[in-house]
Amino acid sequence: MFGKNGITSEPVVNEPVAEEPVVEPVEEPKPEPVEKKPYEGVNFHVLLDNGHASSTPGKRMKLENGRVFYEYEFNRDIVRRIARKLDTLGIPYEILVPEVDKDIALSERAARANSFCSKYGTGNCFFISVHSNAFGDGINFTDAKGWSVWTTVGNTKSDGCATTLFEVADSILPKFGMTTRKQMSDGDPDYEENFTVIYKTWCPAVLTENMFFTNKKEVMWLMTDEGREVIAHIHVEGIKRIIDERK
Repeated sequence: MFGKNGITSEPVVNEPVAEEPVVEPVEEPKPEPVEKKPYEGVNFHVLLDNGHASSTPGKRMKLENGRVFYEYEFNRDIVRRIARKLDTLGIPYEILVPEVDKDIALSERAARANSFCSKYGTGNCFFISVHSNAFGDGINFTDAKGWSVWTTVGNTKSDGCATTLFEVADSILPKFGMTTRKQMSDGDPDYEENFTVIYKTWCPAVLTENMFFTNKKEVMWLMTDEGREVIAHIHVEGIKRIIDERK
């Protein structure tokens, strides 16, 4: 084909224009909802005291199978189990005695508790000292048995907390062939003694005696994971009820 100047030109061919690919908007993944813990935000602080230490004389029982029950180890294991359960529920707590080998004086334990009472408010704290009971010479098993809870002498705010814990224990332990002990002379089931660790603590305070490690049946159960889980569960259920009663 000739143009005006005698120059051959090719016919113009319109090339198809490639279309831009359509990019579909990507939806941002939604964050998984964070499940709120049942007691998250509660203004209630559990002060956990595990009794004794590895250096405390006595406080142990040799079993027929050669194993030895050490109360300091039991108390610390129960407190750890309680703490894990409180974590799951969102209930604040403090472990007052992380030491294992040194037996912290009872007045020092109370002072540590009172420092948290000052920080959080006496009415927002609850002190529990965890123990296991004993009777006899520490060599031969005895018939003394049962779970009990102790407060100081007289009517105090601790009495109601102790009653709640006792009611929980009394409803659970018989299912495992275990029993409770109570002292009803003043109308409630707790035993009363001015033990330094609860007497000098400002907030409501109890001491639990978790069965007798000088009783063959009970100590064998306390050496099992089941027994320890049940004991920890009793404390946590009691704590939950105490918090619920405050609402």
